[in-house]
Amino acid sequence: MGIVESVVKGFTGTVKVLHVILVFLVFNVIVGLVSLPMTNPDNVNNPVMVAISAVASLVFFLIFIFLQGGALGLIRDFIKTDSILFSQFREYGKKFYVKILLLLLLYFAIALGVVLILALISAGLLLLGDNVAIRSVIAVIITVVSVMVITALIYPIYAVVVEDLGPVAALKKGITVAKQNFLGTLGLFLLLLLISLLISLLIGFIAGVVTIPLGDTVSRIVLSLVNAVVQSYIPVVMMIAFMRFYMGLIVGKGPQTVKDPSVI
Repeated sequence: MGIVESVVKGFTGTVKVLHVILVFLVFNVIVGLVSLPMTNPDNVNNPVMVAISAVASLVFFLIFIFLQGGALGLIRDFIKTDSILFSQFREYGKKFYVKILLLLLLYFAIALGVVLILALISAGLLLLGDNVAIRSVIAVIITVVSVMVITALIYPIYAVVVEDLGPVAALKKGITVAKQNFLGTLGLFLLLLLISLLISLLIGFIAGVVTIPLGDTVSRIVLSLVNAVVQSYIPVVMMIAFMRFYMGLIVGKGPQTVKDPSVI
């Protein structure tokens, strides 16, 4: 399956997994509404609100892992059989919870290591001279390294669900598949990123114009709801597109090998 076809399948496939999108929509609406007082400029320096915000973020993160596992499990079933049994959502969420949590912790450790290395490189280059040229080189290095790391870490979570691998094995398998198909993976990532940015900007602009006469409080609520819709739909599109692409890669020798995902 090619890059463009994967993207198209990602959008058309959402029709079959509307229940998954609805789950994320409810979650994102709750997160958005709960976060409104925390993001109020008047509460920025309020230590109590800062503490509540930190606890809420942790709770939402732990809940999101469960939702991620349930969604990916159902999307895997949809790609294999063209149908899903929504009652399995909770079972998949429980089944993959620990693996996804540990994988995300590995991601965090890798990200921390990359940041430290980039900080050391930047500091070393700045010793040569703090000017526009040096800062431009640093910006290029950070951008290239970030894109490479993100691309390399796209597939491990799909390896966890598709192949039922542990976090370490999934990390190794996902990175290997990404390295062997780097350009295709990078192309799919950039195309999905571009489309999601365009959709977000367009909807955000329209929502911003519409809410101008509504007042600050109402506008913030409406924009929060609009953001919840976008943040619920686009990630599911990406899950379907990346999982289809990944399943095609691990079955055949390249993204064009698998014509019918039901053979997986």
